[in-house]
Order: sequence, then C-alpha cells, then structure tokens
Amino acid sequence: MRAALLYVVLFPFCQAAPHVVPDICKPVHEIAGSSAPVSSAVDTAAMETTETPTETIIATTLIQDEPEKVVSRQEDDVLAIFAAYSGAAYKVTNEWDCEYACQYPGTEGTIIEYNWNIGFPPSAGYIARNPNSKTIITAFQGTEDQSQWLDNLDVALKPWPEAINGSKVHTGFLHGYLDVRDDVVNELKTIASKYLDYSIALVGHSLGGARAALCLLDLSITTPELLPRMYLYTQGQPRTGNKEFANAIDALSVPKYREVYEYDIVPRIPPTFLGYAHHLTEVWIHNNETVLCVNPIDDNSCSGNGDLLHPLSILDHFRYPGLKYEISSN
Repeated sequence: MRAALLYVVLFPFCQAAPHVVPDICKPVHEIAGSSAPVSSAVDTAAMETTETPTETIIATTLIQDEPEKVVSRQEDDVLAIFAAYSGAAYKVTNEWDCEYACQYPGTEGTIIEYNWNIGFPPSAGYIARNPNSKTIITAFQGTEDQSQWLDNLDVALKPWPEAINGSKVHTGFLHGYLDVRDDVVNELKTIASKYLDYSIALVGHSLGGARAALCLLDLSITTPELLPRMYLYTQGQPRTGNKEFANAIDALSVPKYREVYEYDIVPRIPPTFLGYAHHLTEVWIHNNETVLCVNPIDDNSCSGNGDLLHPLSILDHFRYPGLKYEISSN
C-alpha cells in the first residue's frame, strides 16, 4: 500500500523530470518497472501510457477501511516543492528571483511567463514553467493585502459553476478568481499549447489554494483536454464551497493534495454549519509525519476539520514545509 501511495504522488513529477531529484525518483521507477501489481489501491485500468508521459491519468480507489496512510520522505519533498511555488506567489513579479521559495531545491530554472495583480481587493499570482521538471505552474497568491479580507469575509455561498447542478462557492473567493479568470485561462492555454509535454500544476496557499481549486473545476468544464496533464497542490486551503462543489472536485481524475499543517485554523473555516465542505484529498502534517487521508474529511479523522474542540493555531498556517511565508507588516 505504501508503494501505491508513493507511486500516485510522485509519478507525474518523476515521469517529467527523473533527473531533477534522482534520489526521490529512484523508488518510483523501481515501482513502475516492477512486473508485480502496484496495489489494489491504484486503478490500473485508468492508466494509459501514451507518447506523452504527462498525459497519463492516475486514479485512486479510496479504501474506506483504511482511512489514513503515512507517506514517505520522498513524497514530503515533492509536496514541499509545490509549497515553495505557492510561497513564491507572495513575492515574484516577472523574474524568478525571490528569496527562499525561488531558491528551494527543485524550483531551479523556473521561468515566469505571466504574472498578474488585478482588481480591488487585488487578486495576484503567476504562471511559470520549469524546463527541468517540464512543469507549468499556475500559482494563486493568498491573503497579502489587508483589503483582501473583504473577499475573505464575504462568506455567502453563490451558485457556481452553472454546469454543476447545486454547486455553490464562497462569494469572495470567486470574486477574485473571476477578476483574473479570462486572462489567466487564456495565458495558461497558450503556454500549455507550446509545451505539450509539460504537466500543469495549480497551486496556492490559503486564499490562493481556494482559487486554485476554483480554477481546476473551471478548467475541467471549459478546457477538459488539459485535465490529463493537471495536478492540484494547496496548503492551508479554507473550505471553498458546498458539498456539491466538493463532490465535483472529487470526481475529477486529477491528483489532488490539500495540505493541512498540524492544527492550522484556516482549513476549519468557513464552518460546516454555513453549508461548506472540503474536497479530497487531505494531507495532514502532524507530529513529524505526513498522513494521506483518503476518507471524507469533515469529521474527526486526520486534522479533525469537523471538530472545533481541537486546538486551533494561526501560526500553523505559516509553517508548511517549503512555504517560508512571512507575515506582512502592511
């Protein structure tokens, strides 16, 4: 089972760039090269190797009687790389030259293709590509400006997208996404068409994670041909929509990793009694272990998102490995 989880998390990264972090990728290629079945937890029928490795779809069958799995150090390292890309959204403009996040191992050689800071409250982020890992990164910035709390506090649920019956999302999160949607989606489609052998990672910390999830569902409807290349990595993502929205995200055959560090308060909000629910798959960093939580997570499993009696911490929101986010004095 551990081998299967390692394979699912690392396969897209190592297929695209086995040379970037060879010690990480070696066990994945050992698994991929084995003649034995990887595990019953991996739906091998959904794996189709084509001429473009990043077009492989990896689907998991979630085992209800095994709700938690401890992941490996190699998986931790890959998750931290994408957390660094999320952290960079607070700093980068048109050059990959920020401190820490832009220097994080595995991000070397990244090239900024497009960046934005649009609207009021501002919605910011960037699209970049890494020729070494053959990855296109679309990163949405979290809360940096005090005015962005106007969006954060606009918690009314709004029907969206129209194509998903019953789906509703956080009005403030959606507002900032729609401000940039046309430009970001058009730029991403253009870049993706130039680099057909690149995978596409949507990333974001906090508010940025919510907007990355909105973008994923949006693209699944408007540009479904990109889905086989896509992955979602978020850190400290708040609940973003209702159960129908979460179900729609869960139904996508896209690897999704929603990290929660210890008892970060932000993934607990907005509360479930307002109609909110989380999508899968939670990755809980707890007591120096990283746990992949494969069951529905608005209950007492893993980070205990549904149990407000658990200790809550705002500082944990800034402690994700790789992120190195510093609270702004603005």
